[in-house]
Amino acid sequence: MSKFEKKLVVVALVFVAIYLGAAAITIHTRITKEDKIERFESPDLTPAEGQLLIAELFLPVMIIFTLTICFIIVRKQRANKLLKMEKEEKAEEKIEKLR
Repeated sequence: MSKFEKKLVVVALVFVAIYLGAAAITIHTRITKEDKIERFESPDLTPAEGQLLIAELFLPVMIIFTLTICFIIVRKQRANKLLKMEKEEKAEEKIEKLR
């Protein structure tokens, strides 16, 4: 793996760790913190709550998906460049053998 790939993996792991830590802290504070506001809640999610929940879950997944796509694109570009370099080296060797 190249330095860029290693850095990308480390950044992704740090992001996931921070995200999981933030989720754990949020869940912990919602469970242990006493609400001073009296609320009337239904057992079902309202449409607004459902949309907010989807947005909260969708953003981190899309960030990780984007990083994954970028990682794949960079690897393919590097592989193509290596193939071109190898072909050029083989062509140069053939030319040198003919001389």
